[in-house]
Amino acid sequence: MTKGLPDVQYAGVKEPDRLPGSGLEAFDAIYEREFDYVCRTLGRLGVPSADLSDAVHEVFLVLYRRWHEVDRERPMRPWLFGVARRVARATRRQRRDRQLVGEPAAPVVETAQRDLLWSALRTLGEERRVVIILHDLEGHTGAEIAAMLDLSVNTIHSRLRLARADLMAAVRRLRARNE
Repeated sequence: MTKGLPDVQYAGVKEPDRLPGSGLEAFDAIYEREFDYVCRTLGRLGVPSADLSDAVHEVFLVLYRRWHEVDRERPMRPWLFGVARRVARATRRQRRDRQLVGEPAAPVVETAQRDLLWSALRTLGEERRVVIILHDLEGHTGAEIAAMLDLSVNTIHSRLRLARADLMAAVRRLRARNE
């Protein structure tokens, strides 16, 4: 099942029937509910637009493969964020490696403010970037982030304060360079 624009090439193809009790109805529901969240998260973690659909697919593929290991009684977003974080890192690394061997980068058309924010976010270290994304962009509390990352709440608030300062400095530097 793929969300997005229908592909005419596969118009006559339907999903195979699933055996009752396979438990995949819950997977479908999670996919539908969290698809946009995973897209936004991957974009905020620096996955280029050209690679976004593949990265989203990879996150849900990991969920599908580990379906029977995942505790579905707990909130799914922290688990999906952890997978998205690893997929984003791998995607950025693969893209960088492809560019090093001469493959041209795909053109990305986005708003100037979004580009500026993402560029500034990329300048942050991963520890600070993750905390600012989870708190300021996704709306998690310090206690929730501490539980997700297995850190103390004080550490989270300290990283958040430092991340905000670093982000503002990066935005100022990037704006000055573009003027």
